[in-house]
Amino acid sequence: MPLPGGSADVPCARCGEREPGVQWGELCASCLKLRKRRANRVSSLISLAGTALAAAYVSYRLPAIPNARLYGAVLVVAVYIILRRIATRVAMEFLPR
Repeated sequence: MPLPGGSADVPCARCGEREPGVQWGELCASCLKLRKRRANRVSSLISLAGTALAAAYVSYRLPAIPNARLYGAVLVVAVYIILRRIATRVAMEFLPR
């Protein structure tokens, strides 16, 4: 909703740059891109560590039957995808602005 007497440009919460379409307390496009890049780095490390633990568990616990190994591989890929999404969202929330 535009302001009655002037511009609707609001400063970024991090850098102070005025950008149209930004709400009070939100980040501008460049700061948001930087934050997402940092969150992706953190989430990739977390998801790779969790996937390595899941792969070690699957290789230790599953029998050497080919079908079981195939399902184990699918499980490890699913663990990576799910952990990556969860870790990215958590990192976006809790990384300092």
